[in-house]
Amino acid sequence: MGYFYVLISSLLFGILPSIQNRAILNGAGPLNVLFVCSAVSLAGSLFLCRCTHVNLKISKKEILTYLASGGLGLFVTDLCLNLAYTRMPVGLVTMIHFSYPVLVCFAAVLFFKEKLTRNKILAILLSVLGLILLGDSKANYSFEGAVLALISAFAYAFNLTIVDRSIIADHPVFLKNFYLYLFSTVFSVLANASKLQMIQIVPNQMIWMIASGIILMTGSLCLTKGIRILGSSNAAFISTMEPITSLLVSTFLYHYDLQPRSVFGCVFIILSLIPIIKDS
Repeated sequence: MGYFYVLISSLLFGILPSIQNRAILNGAGPLNVLFVCSAVSLAGSLFLCRCTHVNLKISKKEILTYLASGGLGLFVTDLCLNLAYTRMPVGLVTMIHFSYPVLVCFAAVLFFKEKLTRNKILAILLSVLGLILLGDSKANYSFEGAVLALISAFAYAFNLTIVDRSIIADHPVFLKNFYLYLFSTVFSVLANASKLQMIQIVPNQMIWMIASGIILMTGSLCLTKGIRILGSSNAAFISTMEPITSLLVSTFLYHYDLQPRSVFGCVFIILSLIPIIKDS
């Protein structure tokens, strides 16, 4: 079931950028989109906690852990990705951001003494090759955009590692989501305040932002559940299905041409899952 949960999260997260882009095309600011997505996820997670009678009381150490994961992990990831998208083509940003499975794997080896097996090395090589092929070889690189995309990769790897390997690892899934998005929402509000901007919501943007928040919450719940079953390293590699979904959805919605190299990239990413499944 762990593979199913992570694959569903990859499908949802692959759809998410196209839905968020609809809100931005209707005039929504990136920080406003981040705030509404986090706030909807927070409200939905609180509702699920109440429905399942989950106790929200946690210790001070656990609060600090969620602060690090939700603030330095989730919020920084989303912020840097949105900023990177304004400086480089989406394909290049995606290619750099999805180095995070490799970072999660190396963190597990360096800090948690997890073995780096031949199958994982093969999975790394295949996924990296696939991501390179998905990237646009003719696009212009931006140093600033590349740095932002790389920061997003480190931040997300940091978040996944904390969710899997810290004192909050055994917390109920709904509880984890509630506190992660609580701090992500707080940071979103602070980011808007730092730019002296009001959080503005226009009616024709609302439906897209609410839809984004629901997709974000559901995808996060599935990913968190998958991490609990498979571990962060395996779940991170299976999440590389996300750029494939994103590519297919954006191609359908915006009528992009699907290049042969992108098709080969998808094939290599799918093949990278085989060694991971064998290792599990």
